[in-house]
Amino acid sequence: MANKRTTIDDPDLIELLDGIDQGLIGLPNFQRDFDWSDSDIRALLATVLNGWPMGSLLLIDGDSQSRDFYDPRHFEFAPKLRGTPEMIVLDGQQRLTSLYSALYGRSESVHAVRCRPGMQWGDIDSLDSAITTFKRTIWEEKYPSPREQWRSRLIPATALRSAIDFYAWRDLAVDDERERDEITEIYRSHLSGLYRYRIPALVVSKGTLPAAVARIFERVNKTGQQLGTFDLMVAKSFTSNFNLRVKWDQAKELYPAVGAFYGENGLAPLQVISMRYQEDIRASRVLGLSAVTIHDHWDSAVAALDSAIRFSMDHLGIRTGSWLPYPNMMIVLAAYAWSGESFRHALILKNWFWASSFTGRYAVGSNTVAESDYKKLSAGTWLADGIRIDWPTLRDSTKQASGAIHRAWLCAVAAGAGRQLGQTLEVPIPRSVLPRNAWAPDGPAPHLLTLGFVLETETRELLSSRMQPQEAVAATGINNSVSLLRFLRDRAEQLVSFLKEECRIPVTLIDSELYEIEGHTD
Repeated sequence: MANKRTTIDDPDLIELLDGIDQGLIGLPNFQRDFDWSDSDIRALLATVLNGWPMGSLLLIDGDSQSRDFYDPRHFEFAPKLRGTPEMIVLDGQQRLTSLYSALYGRSESVHAVRCRPGMQWGDIDSLDSAITTFKRTIWEEKYPSPREQWRSRLIPATALRSAIDFYAWRDLAVDDERERDEITEIYRSHLSGLYRYRIPALVVSKGTLPAAVARIFERVNKTGQQLGTFDLMVAKSFTSNFNLRVKWDQAKELYPAVGAFYGENGLAPLQVISMRYQEDIRASRVLGLSAVTIHDHWDSAVAALDSAIRFSMDHLGIRTGSWLPYPNMMIVLAAYAWSGESFRHALILKNWFWASSFTGRYAVGSNTVAESDYKKLSAGTWLADGIRIDWPTLRDSTKQASGAIHRAWLCAVAAGAGRQLGQTLEVPIPRSVLPRNAWAPDGPAPHLLTLGFVLETETRELLSSRMQPQEAVAATGINNSVSLLRFLRDRAEQLVSFLKEECRIPVTLIDSELYEIEGHTD
């Protein structure tokens, strides 16, 4: 029987926050800094005070192994950890930090509930608007004691942490029995949601390998920042002189194209290193890279990635990372550039890129295909004797359906297919030219192909604006008596001509289904 890696629990919220306050619960050192705003905190407070669910947590039991790998640190605003933590929070940092700062009064902001007469407590929006925030200096100046606070009908969030905290605050705030009864009723009926508030949590058992933790997180986390391979490697490679997250920020500044393509996720250079030295880019293999290997080769990997991006922009029509037919293709290009080839064999690379993109080679087993292609390209044994494009697949591809084919055609347009298509892609085309629900024999027309790309993407910036819209419509050759399907088929055949010129190998448009296209109109 396989070892059980995870269990389901529902820890008490206040017990968790107390553990943070006592230095018994920590965060992995690679977690991002706390960055929620006061408005975020107010919304979360309203949620828990109402007793509504605030989402789940991902936790891992603390031990010497997790301590060594995750290098745990204390929560922001909380005391330092007392040795090895009992629990490490992998997902839930922002929410727990928000509640800790508000309920324990440790930040520069003070949150309080203003109890207006006639307030509709059952309305979440009403409670949300009743929670207000003060700078601590202003709060301490204007409301220095519970009595001054209640005179302005304010109950600080710190008084709502538990029943004991509330009644201690109440007894200092009022002397009048009727007022005391009023405050007590407000608390019992509307503000006691934290009492025995429990949070569903997935608890990862001790000794679970980091690669498994990353996969577990990927499957259970649907919102917020994902904990992935890069985050884990930040911890693994961390030294007093090397912080991978800082190195990634520096790389994005030095190579703007790299930053534009990959944003906050610095996994790509690690994949390039793994491809170069292990010929394998699976997450488990990337996680197996030693800290020394990363330290020694990080700068070279980033430079190679920048070279690959610039080559893809200049020769393959890729304008942003979202245009890549398959993400692993850029890793192959970067590892190839690092090998010293410097893209001298541009024709071979074009053959590889267009053949792989339009035939869907990376659709299944992308990692394995990437590793095989890197070996063949490096050895000079890559061979594409032709490209066979399926017309129905090409015709019906959109961002959602056959997205890689959609992106490949988009890259072809930007790379120069627009020249092959003549004036059609040389002028601004009004959106009315390709209606979203235009006719097609087997359903909605492929409204995002060719001209649709021009309308929906950044290729619009590549086009001339010399013609008036009326002239542009005339230049397309589309009117009510011409079949949109025929128009798209013509454009596909001209795309084939472009690929033949670029790759200098046979390119065939395969019509696996026979359609009657003569005589139809849009």
